[in-house]
Amino acid sequence: MAGALPDLDLPAGYRADWVLAYHGRDPDGLSERVAGNRITKLLAPAGRAIRLEIEIGADVARLSADPADLSAGEVAALADAASRMLGLALDGAGFEALAAADGEVARLLSRCGPGLRLPQTASVFEALCWAIVGQQVNLRFAGQLRRTLIELAGLDHPSGMKAHPTPAGIAALDPDLLGRLKFSRAKAAYLITAASAGVDYESLPHLAPDAAEAALTGIKGIGPWTRAYVLLRACAMPDIAPLGDAGLAAALQNFNRMERRPTPVEQGEMMRRFAPWRSLATAHLWAGWSAG
Repeated sequence: MAGALPDLDLPAGYRADWVLAYHGRDPDGLSERVAGNRITKLLAPAGRAIRLEIEIGADVARLSADPADLSAGEVAALADAASRMLGLALDGAGFEALAAADGEVARLLSRCGPGLRLPQTASVFEALCWAIVGQQVNLRFAGQLRRTLIELAGLDHPSGMKAHPTPAGIAALDPDLLGRLKFSRAKAAYLITAASAGVDYESLPHLAPDAAEAALTGIKGIGPWTRAYVLLRACAMPDIAPLGDAGLAAALQNFNRMERRPTPVEQGEMMRRFAPWRSLATAHLWAGWSAG
């Protein structure tokens, strides 16, 4: 046995509510569940299904796992996944320093406070699949499609939960079967193409942003918005703005007191003042300003 999972320190004023809401957006999820201040996530870092429990306290998150006999590699992988899911991969100090020097950044920061973080997916491939299934459909239907994928190709755990499928698992799926299960022809093709592309998706967070984006470019079905979403939500790149995102457009309209939604070009111009911390700026805009 390699030892217990570590506790994870949380920043002052940590906004657990936003993290819990993100991971609990599908109340019927097969791969993750939220109850109170606890996130349960099914992972398979070394091909073995492990149920990770993340209990969020006032200033620390405590981790536990089932089964508990973890290898050193599993401990490291689970701790990393938990840190990412809690949004701790992006440090807020740089964004706070920017706010201290710019009144408009300070205005953005003030609504949700410096403890807001951008929760990440547990894996890069998981974010990519979510981006593909979620395009041009409502959240409820996207959740249904995601559950179908996990049911078909996820790794089982005795609890009844399943780990999100690997690229190999999705690459082996029959597109005609996906079509019968309410996937559009395009979504089925994009998922299988992305899964079969031979890209080491989990290495992308360790690359420079340009290199990570280049690795995604050219894969059918992965356009500019999807690339930005993956870099933002799965790779913890600090300076990403998903231009063209409907939620970002609404938030920028409200923040800048506009009478209409800004175009993607205008969104890019507005986000420049938040560089090099546009990812956390996006989190604050989504959390604090999307609804006015």
